[in-house]
Amino acid sequence: MNSSASTNRITGGVTVTVNEAAGQQAVERAKALLTGIQGGAEKAMRAAMSRTVQRLRSGSNRAIQEKYDISDANIRSEKNVRVSYSYQNGVQAVVTFSGRKLPLYRFGGASPAVPTQDIAAGKKPVMVKGVWTRQYPGVAARGHQFKDTKTTQFSDAFVARMKSGHIGIFERTGGSTSEGSDAIQELMGSSVAQMLGRQEVAQRLTEEAYQNFEKELDDAVYRILAGWR
Repeated sequence: MNSSASTNRITGGVTVTVNEAAGQQAVERAKALLTGIQGGAEKAMRAAMSRTVQRLRSGSNRAIQEKYDISDANIRSEKNVRVSYSYQNGVQAVVTFSGRKLPLYRFGGASPAVPTQDIAAGKKPVMVKGVWTRQYPGVAARGHQFKDTKTTQFSDAFVARMKSGHIGIFERTGGSTSEGSDAIQELMGSSVAQMLGRQEVAQRLTEEAYQNFEKELDDAVYRILAGWR
């Protein structure tokens, strides 16, 4: 986890490439079966590649959720997927996953659910617009990223709502804003690229994509032979 203000930038990317070599036997079989249909093999491979990419995109979420405590919606909120297709030398798709670091608040186990004052702690000195005042502090926030770890309580962090409506887990930096209030920074978790960037995860996604391409190609050939348009 990193609470630096600059960590919310897009961080790297993970790329998975799927091409004809991923299912060479299936490709040869498709070409043989569709010999008599003009453009049939190319049509089947394009359809198979498109469906494979769809599966790859949804499979990436499942790969993340095997280790990280986070919902589909919160992954998608900062997940960028770029897909490029090439048909000049066979069929190829390059899928790149990237995204900004996700707020720690969006991972499961974050609490409290909404900004909550810790009345029992008593009022503490806080600078608001250049003037020291006493306010009740926020209840100490809890959070984690990984499913196999307990949530951690951050003694100096709290849940707050920004003017924009954004809710997150924040901590004071010790500095002050241009308005003279205490400066705070949000605690961030990993980016999608970091979560997918483990070698074993990327390798598994690639292997699954190859398997899906073969299956989708066989299905596409069947649909064309059955008269599907």
